[in-house]
Amino acid sequence: MRNLFDQYSQPENKLTHALACTLSNDRRLIRPFLKWLKIGPHPPAAGLRLVEQQVPGLIVSGEEEEAEAKGLPDACLFNEEGWALLLESKVQSAVSLGQLERHLRTAARHGYEDARVVVIAIKCPNGVVSERAQAVQWRQVYKWFRKCAKLSAPAAVFVDYMEVLESQMIADGYLKQGTLTMFDGLRFDRDSPYTHREGKRLLQLLRGEFLQRKELQALGVDPSGEGRPAITGRGSDAVWDFLPLAKARNATQFTAFPHLSLGMNTEVANAAITVPNGVKGGFRTKLKAGGVQAFRSLVLTLDAELRRAKKLRACWAAKRVLCVHQRHFPSQRSHGITDGWLEVDVRALRGCPRAGVRRQPEWIDAIYNLLIHKRSNIEFGVEVRFGYDCPAVRSREVIDLFVDTWTALKPLLDFVLSGG
Repeated sequence: MRNLFDQYSQPENKLTHALACTLSNDRRLIRPFLKWLKIGPHPPAAGLRLVEQQVPGLIVSGEEEEAEAKGLPDACLFNEEGWALLLESKVQSAVSLGQLERHLRTAARHGYEDARVVVIAIKCPNGVVSERAQAVQWRQVYKWFRKCAKLSAPAAVFVDYMEVLESQMIADGYLKQGTLTMFDGLRFDRDSPYTHREGKRLLQLLRGEFLQRKELQALGVDPSGEGRPAITGRGSDAVWDFLPLAKARNATQFTAFPHLSLGMNTEVANAAITVPNGVKGGFRTKLKAGGVQAFRSLVLTLDAELRRAKKLRACWAAKRVLCVHQRHFPSQRSHGITDGWLEVDVRALRGCPRAGVRRQPEWIDAIYNLLIHKRSNIEFGVEVRFGYDCPAVRSREVIDLFVDTWTALKPLLDFVLSGG
């Protein structure tokens, strides 16, 4: 069934239409919205009219093509006394100060000499701010209406629509950079189960959050590094991406270096340090030189660091595992076929009676032997898995859980990169 807001073909117009409908359906939002935009002074909301793809005094057919040809703003709030606010919506296309000045001149010709214009964009454009023009991000608009959603049903519908539209835009390849919304937790449950499309949306939001974290940059993450060129796997039950290290900036293949992996599936979200099969730096040589006891020592260090991580204590049921994975790929874009998989709870090396994990160090030895005697493309990683029932995972605190996990696993990165 077509969404009520989907009356236009262009995403920019869909967003503007949704915003206009929300303000029209709950006019109590208009005045605080203008105050949040720092538009002042402004008249009482009761006397304001709201139109789309028009300026006061100029009537068009309402067709997208005619509005674009005439260079009209996407929406306009105005009254009969000469007060007007023009709204210009942007997603991928650029906006210039010249375009905004044309909107203002058009408004002035129809008696609105003191009109102002606000650009709502994915990223605030440079060089468009003036005394009568300003810019705000769609993700900031989303955040503001999300706060209003507790008391306003139209606002709640609007933020839900923004999430759905963002998922569609990502799936269609339209939204390649930036976001419409802001990350607010992984809220999958029985009523809102995991879907591939929503997983891709949240993965993109999460990755954007991580690239801004100073702790990860200190760990060696490249803040401008690109992840997977396309999040494939439609029809599968999982999505994943990675954060590359600055050391891998000039690498032809990201698999030549360890990286920070993030993903989610129908049951859990996960953060990991992944050591690809083709990693450079003599990883296997160093493993052989140290022997199994040195490998055990490394695992004990990782276990201790994970136990010391403060944020991880908020999600005590998170599972910490070592894993090795052997796969082959029938084609470049096909799902990998698993030939072998072994995973072990990190605590199996020392035992953890409180968690019911019995000591069985031979599991760790088995992983060591697989790594030094490998004859195939074996990937190694240390991973922490978070269930969606954890309160921290269902909030923005999950960002800190991932960051704490990667920081605790730094000894593995140091070992792989040592001497490289």
